[in-house]
Amino acid sequence: MNAKPIITGIISATFAASCLADERVDRTAPGIDDVIWDSPSDDSLGSMPLGNGDVAANVWVEPTGDLVLLLSKTDAYDDFARLLKIGRVRIQTDPPLVLPGVPFKKSLKLRDGHIEIAAGEVIVRVWIDAHHPVVQVDLHSPQPVSAKTSVEIWRTETRMLDRVEGREKESHSSYENFSDLCKVHPDTVLPHDGLGIAWCHHNTESIWERNMRHTGLEEEISKHRDPLLQRTFGAVIRGEGMRAESDLVLASAEPSTDQRIQITVLTDFADSPAEWRKQADALAARIPADHAARFDAHREWWHAFWDRSWIGIGDDSSGTERSDPQVVSQAYALQRYINACAGRGKLPIKFNGSLFTVDEVFDPDYRRWGGPYWLQNTRLPYWSMLYSGDYELMRPLFRMYRDQLPLRVAATKTYFGHGGAQFPETAHFWGNYADGNYGFERGDLPHGTTQNQFIRRHWVGIIEIVGMMLDYYEATGDTAFRDDTLIPMAVETFRFYDQHWQRDQEGRIRYDPAQSLETYWDVVDPTPDVAAMRYLIPRLLTLPVPGAVRAEWERQLADQPEIPMTGEGGETRIAAAREIKSRMRNFENPELYAVFPFHLFTLATASEDGLRTAIRSFHARRHKVNMGWQQGPIWAAMLGLTDEARAMVVERARDKAKGYRFPGFYGPNYDWTPDQDQIGVFQIALQRMLMQCEGDRILLLPAWPEEWDVHFKLHAPRQTTVQARVKDGKVVALKVHPESRRGDVEIRKPFVIAEP
Repeated sequence: MNAKPIITGIISATFAASCLADERVDRTAPGIDDVIWDSPSDDSLGSMPLGNGDVAANVWVEPTGDLVLLLSKTDAYDDFARLLKIGRVRIQTDPPLVLPGVPFKKSLKLRDGHIEIAAGEVIVRVWIDAHHPVVQVDLHSPQPVSAKTSVEIWRTETRMLDRVEGREKESHSSYENFSDLCKVHPDTVLPHDGLGIAWCHHNTESIWERNMRHTGLEEEISKHRDPLLQRTFGAVIRGEGMRAESDLVLASAEPSTDQRIQITVLTDFADSPAEWRKQADALAARIPADHAARFDAHREWWHAFWDRSWIGIGDDSSGTERSDPQVVSQAYALQRYINACAGRGKLPIKFNGSLFTVDEVFDPDYRRWGGPYWLQNTRLPYWSMLYSGDYELMRPLFRMYRDQLPLRVAATKTYFGHGGAQFPETAHFWGNYADGNYGFERGDLPHGTTQNQFIRRHWVGIIEIVGMMLDYYEATGDTAFRDDTLIPMAVETFRFYDQHWQRDQEGRIRYDPAQSLETYWDVVDPTPDVAAMRYLIPRLLTLPVPGAVRAEWERQLADQPEIPMTGEGGETRIAAAREIKSRMRNFENPELYAVFPFHLFTLATASEDGLRTAIRSFHARRHKVNMGWQQGPIWAAMLGLTDEARAMVVERARDKAKGYRFPGFYGPNYDWTPDQDQIGVFQIALQRMLMQCEGDRILLLPAWPEEWDVHFKLHAPRQTTVQARVKDGKVVALKVHPESRRGDVEIRKPFVIAEP
């Protein structure tokens, strides 16, 4: 019987360097291929995504020739904490963009960050300025054309969210059974000023104070501004040579060979829609008038983005069906693009649709699970940004949780009577429980204990975010971030874990009562939490913190229980918890959190016996489905299981959203389309197949298929980049910057240690 390979060997960079053919690594980013369609789309399911990180749009051309833009913004939250669309804009030209017998092509120009529509000799360019909150539509034609821009409003009256037997209420995720709160108010159309049109959504009420009172935090109300009341979001549209025909229509004064339409999008607090209009007009007036210079700066941002990092898998196959390497390369590039379209705003990426939900079922505002952030889901699009060097995209996530810290410290004191900061698994962007999860039929439940048992003691999510912050600091060396964000967050969140539970007779923390993710509601010593403490505290101790904090962390580390195990002898496996006292409630594999996100059992950290244990745990995992937030591909990559990792990333890359035309949309799976977790897990896994970093070590090709040639550039800790070409399983070109880090690179050997 053949031995089962379990451990990939490695060789040092010194030997690897002698095997390299040359040091000439092409600087051109591969795999950045335009998405090109030669026909219009019937509706929004045939849209392409566009964005600048804060403002975004689904863009499509209908068979009539109408160009349609469905506009979004990261902070467009209404009175009831739902993330709404800004609105829909329809642009009609005469002659139209679609005519019988006239060639049509619509291209998403990834490298330049814009959409180009070629309709015969007419060229339309749609772009969202990388440096300003402006959606720009530029039309050029050898012959004069006219254009009419119309705003389409679907929020026209106050109504209940009760469509399709009440299923629409799923997009509220708090007040499904409250007729006075499970609703949406109309938008406001502003009077035109002759040259431009404008509309907005103005919040005249707010659930925030009710939310604070319901959760026992009345004393905090006076210390914070209501984040919803008077929040106002919308857009102003102006165009060169265009005049308002009505409050919702802007049209060309006369046909022209060049048409430029500028849509300025704003979210701000305002006493009234009229006051917001003044703010929006002032913002539009501050946009630089030099259109060409703005577009050049926009292109430069996108060029720098694509040159920063890439993964391009080579493939010589041809034919109508795309090969696995082609599909995987495209999926990786398109999701990185989508991250950039939505990741630089006031608030983080929404896992359940990002900014690109459409009117697939209800109106475009619908998304399953609504407006709150689930830590378990929100994290997954962000881990890949470390290896791609997209640090700017991570900052809104860190900023949101850092801003929540004072409230969470106060809530912890109120609820539990001790120090530290406990963060809810599911929370509104201001940091408090969604009322529906906190519960309305609470009976004798004390404040701080949720009626929803799936999240009652599911608290490890914020510890993972702190781990991500630590990785970010180690990658960037940003000392201001370390001092202002990382250390305060680490001090308070780990203090909560230190003070919340009792010690046993041996002085070890006994996590009881506790739960292991959402899956086991009543356990002792849940593995994700114990693994988090054991993996992160030694790394936190390298930070420059006061002596009292250092002593606190050292004591906390010494008091941690061991990682729970099950089985005996050669069949030892990681357990989900020391003791499980409840039945299974969800479909997670908590034991494998000791592999990722907490790297106690990986190729880079585990002993040979430890790695065997982790691999047995992986193969014995209860839930093997490969979709949504399930992390199987990541665990396979971290353990060097090449065949399993390859099969799962290919499966994910091919499992596209049914009915959607854009090849980078996935879902809905457990959440909504486009599902950011489905492809976020894919990205993390693909990167870790190529490279894994731990401390100073940089492991290359730990789970990479030999038959996949690849050219990549990834980022490692200590402001390091690794760029390489791999052919037939061998590194044929390698560039490490800075050069001093070259000695930290280890490359896989062509042999394995076999399990007897």
